[in-house]
Amino acid sequence: EQEIHPPDHEIIDDPMSAQQGDMLQNGYKVVRRLGQGSTSVALLVERNEEHFVLKVAANPEHNQRLKDESEVLHQLRHQHIVDFVEPLSVGDHLGFLVRAVFQDKEKMRIETLGDRVRKEGPLHIDLLQRFGEDLIDVVRFLEEQGIPHRDIKPDNITVGKVGRGDKLHLVLFDFSLSRAPQDNIRSG
Repeated sequence: EQEIHPPDHEIIDDPMSAQQGDMLQNGYKVVRRLGQGSTSVALLVERNEEHFVLKVAANPEHNQRLKDESEVLHQLRHQHIVDFVEPLSVGDHLGFLVRAVFQDKEKMRIETLGDRVRKEGPLHIDLLQRFGEDLIDVVRFLEEQGIPHRDIKPDNITVGKVGRGDKLHLVLFDFSLSRAPQDNIRSG
C-alpha cells in the first residue's frame, strides 16, 4: 500500500492573493496582511521564527516605486527608521523586507501612531515628549542625509519597543515618496 503525503505548500507569486499560511519564495510564510495602499501591499511574514514586514508592489507597474524606496531605505541606518533587511520579489512584483517593530512581541501587535491616537485619544505628556524627541531626531537625521520623506504622518510611524529597552518609541517607515520630484507639490 502506497503512503500518501500531503503536497508541499505551493509558492505564491501574486502578493494580492496572499493569505495567512501561504508560502512565498525564500521560505517566508505569510502571518497576516497588514494593509494595502494605492501602489503596494504590506504583509507580516516569518522565516526561522523571525518576523518581517514585506512591502511589495500591488501591480508590477509600480515596481520602480518599490525599487526606489528599497534603495533609499538600504542607505539609511537610524534607531527611529525601520530597519531594511533585503529586497525580495513575489513573482514579478518587486518589494523588500524590513524588520517588524512590535509594541507587544508576544501578541505580534504592530501599531502605528495613528492607530494609537484613534484608539486612546491624545497622548500623555511623557509619551508626547518622548515621541516628539524621536521625531525631531529622525527629521534632523534625514535632513543631514539630504533625503526627504515627504509623507510624515501618524499612519507612517509605528510605535514599538526599540533596542533592549521596554519604553515605546517612534519608528518612521514608508519612504515611497522620497524620490518623487520636488516640484510635485501634490505628493505627500
